Amino acid sequence: MLQIILLSFALFLTACGGGSSGSENSTPKVSALQKALSSGNASEVSQTQLLSSLRDELSFLLQGDPLLKKIYRDDSIVYDPSNRSQIIKIVGDKHKIFSILQGNAGNTLAAAGTKQKSRFAAFGAAPMEYFVAGDNLSYEAPFKRLLAWLITGESDDNLDKNRTIALSFSYADRKKIVTWLESNYPQWNIQQCQRDASDLQSCYSNADLVITGWQTAEMNRDKVEDALEELVKKGTPILYLHTWYEAYNSVAHTIARFLGFELPYGGNYWAKDKADWQSVELMQAGVVEQSGFKEITEVVEHFKDKDYVLDWSLCSKKDTERACVTKVGFDKKFRDAALKVKNLIASHEKGGRKLFDSDRYTLEKLLILLGDKYRQEVRYPMDRESTDANLFLKSLYADYSVYNLRQVNPAQHDMGNFSRSDFSHITPKSKSVTLQSKVNFRSSGVYALPGITMRVTRLDSSNVGTKIFINSLRSAATHEFQKNGYKRPKFLQTHHYKIQKGETLEITSPYGGVVFVGFDANDENVSFKFENIGEHAYWASSADDTSFTQKLATGDFDWAEVITSGFEVHSTLEKMRESVSDSRWGTAAVLAAATQRYMSNFPHVLAGFKGPGIDEVDEIVDFANTHGLTIKNLDKVKHMNADQATCGYGCSGNPYDAYWAYSPVGHGDVHELGHGLESSLIRFEGFETHSTTNPYSYYTKSKYNETLGYVGTECQKLPFEEVFKKLQLSVAETNTTAYLKENLWKNSNWSHQVMVMIQAMMHAQKEKKLKNGWHLLARLHILEREIKKAKDDWSNRKSSIGFSNYTLDEFNAIKNNDWMLVSFSFAVSLDFREYFEMMGIEFTSKAAEQVKSYSYTSVEKKFFLSTPNGYCKNDKFGDFLDKMSLDINGSAIWPN
Repeated sequence: MLQIILLSFALFLTACGGGSSGSENSTPKVSALQKALSSGNASEVSQTQLLSSLRDELSFLLQGDPLLKKIYRDDSIVYDPSNRSQIIKIVGDKHKIFSILQGNAGNTLAAAGTKQKSRFAAFGAAPMEYFVAGDNLSYEAPFKRLLAWLITGESDDNLDKNRTIALSFSYADRKKIVTWLESNYPQWNIQQCQRDASDLQSCYSNADLVITGWQTAEMNRDKVEDALEELVKKGTPILYLHTWYEAYNSVAHTIARFLGFELPYGGNYWAKDKADWQSVELMQAGVVEQSGFKEITEVVEHFKDKDYVLDWSLCSKKDTERACVTKVGFDKKFRDAALKVKNLIASHEKGGRKLFDSDRYTLEKLLILLGDKYRQEVRYPMDRESTDANLFLKSLYADYSVYNLRQVNPAQHDMGNFSRSDFSHITPKSKSVTLQSKVNFRSSGVYALPGITMRVTRLDSSNVGTKIFINSLRSAATHEFQKNGYKRPKFLQTHHYKIQKGETLEITSPYGGVVFVGFDANDENVSFKFENIGEHAYWASSADDTSFTQKLATGDFDWAEVITSGFEVHSTLEKMRESVSDSRWGTAAVLAAATQRYMSNFPHVLAGFKGPGIDEVDEIVDFANTHGLTIKNLDKVKHMNADQATCGYGCSGNPYDAYWAYSPVGHGDVHELGHGLESSLIRFEGFETHSTTNPYSYYTKSKYNETLGYVGTECQKLPFEEVFKKLQLSVAETNTTAYLKENLWKNSNWSHQVMVMIQAMMHAQKEKKLKNGWHLLARLHILEREIKKAKDDWSNRKSSIGFSNYTLDEFNAIKNNDWMLVSFSFAVSLDFREYFEMMGIEFTSKAAEQVKSYSYTSVEKKFFLSTPNGYCKNDKFGDFLDKMSLDINGSAIWPN
């Protein structure tokens, strides 16, 4: 079977294999396909030919290499390398390297293949060591057949001739290997090479087989690679044995990369994979299942026959999107295979492999070229129900199969609401950019043009790790299953490409977009030269005032950015125009200054952080110093995409994204930022998440209003009067807590629930324990972050976080309400027991005893009055949190 398939492939690909259309008059098409596979340009190749070639290629790969049957025959396959072994992650061409030993959990434990004139095999362990120890003995016979194939090309050769074996290992590892070789092949000459690699080529020169490993020529990878190059030119077989579960040095990675595999971190340590198959056929079925080739074949067949059907009538209005997609069978019919394609391509992009510069990787190239063809047919918007399923899924396939490390990658003709496609009005230019590194990433200020190869050269000599990527948009912000929701490409953010000092990357995106730089360390000056790029509206300092204003008005690009040291706004053009034109700002410079103050500063003050651009507030810092607590340093850049939301109307994350135009004092903006600051521990039991999300927004708005001296922005309306009246009614009840639990908290939402925190803040401010009651939350954050440190030295540190009477076991079992009672009280030196009772918050006697032991002044049973949104401004009841109060006594009446 293999020979027949290879004959058909040889018509057009002698170097790497591939598929053919089978047409009698296929010579011109074959030539075009061969050209496409070498250049990455599919313009002259038809979809039909690509699909036919893919079918042939996948058919070959599904068969499995005949070597497997020769090695294992009709025997069962049992091999357990233990978790102190490595995994062989195949990344090379499937014609050149393939799994020969698959674990039942899906990991490759050994692989074999060819490299130029040589045969090779690689194991994540040394089987000989197990054999000597009396383990895995049933694998000894197939291993000998593999050795025979390596040396002679025939698995049934008994290897009884004199052979020279060059062995490159440390003494500890080579001892058992030598013992087994001498015992089984006494006529062989075992030549042990020096580990310092000074004479590797000499040692290997007369070998019939080279056995090497990760301790070969440690720290001398160049000499190792040179020696391997000589071996494959001559046709000397190679056996790689990895004798530990980690890849310890660059030599291991060099050998692996040379042969077409990777050694993942941790190896088999956590997977604990092993092989236990009744037959080689069952093992090969496991390999096929793991590879996704069967699923990809089914997708190719559907595309070829144009017979895709997605019956969306199976869904009901009650179904979630995920449930609906499952009912229709989208995953099984398409997504599972598409993800295999995407992950396969991503593995090559991660490895920096330029597939079209190689004569290998036939499958990957065909998959990519098919996506290129489909990408040119995409027309937005599409609707899952009204759009033909074949067109809908071809468009999605184009999204899943993007590959950017090449010279040819045509711009997509229609990019929907992401961006225009025609940039003929832009003349590509070069620009050198210097950035101060900040985790996780920063905008470069340049724009990759779709279909045009961008060259990036790193110029600096710092040691900070950097990565280049295009677009910060999340894939879930494309809502392809909503009504007419498929209106842009799904995977707009590219892979993050590592770039070393002095290295040049070439990236061609079919979509283009803002270019970003990722960093793994802070405060280093890092420089790049960008070639063939555009310059959109970008503001990072006053030097950009004129340029930004002109570019925003001209609108040559559909994206614009305002950048500060701690926060970056990446916005569609129209939304940025709206942000800047807000009467509160008016210019990018003013917007940026407000961003520094109200987005980078105040929310992080309230979250109990310190760091660049974050104010040091005395009553926060002094509290930490008094109790020997650490204020965590925050020094990273946060981001917003003003575009489409991943979830709802705005969705948290870094970046968070939203449908609205950005505002540094917008509730939604600070709210989404707040999701990344809140702590689940600082939340009463049974309360909604948003009860702890919004205070960051309220605090920011309060500070904005304080700055202006009047109401500059409104906070959300909260039900002060409603909660007050429920509390008054509870006084007459025998069990106040039970009454409020049933009549208030059971049917409450976040707006009622956040009242518990805000009223506590008001008490702390009224009792002059805080100048600004909001800072109670900052102190709680500091306490919460100190828990881990306290647990590590509980007897000495527990008093510093307020739990002096608790054993570590008791503290580990604590519930939120108890932690909140003790921590509220400890944070401001007030006894909140009666306040919690008044609010109907349950707590245990253990927590009550802890608070009682401090002899703090008790918080009065009073409720502070406010108009619905008056708590972060001036209103008739007082200024900000400093409001008038009434007793919760069962008779007090809310004033008109």
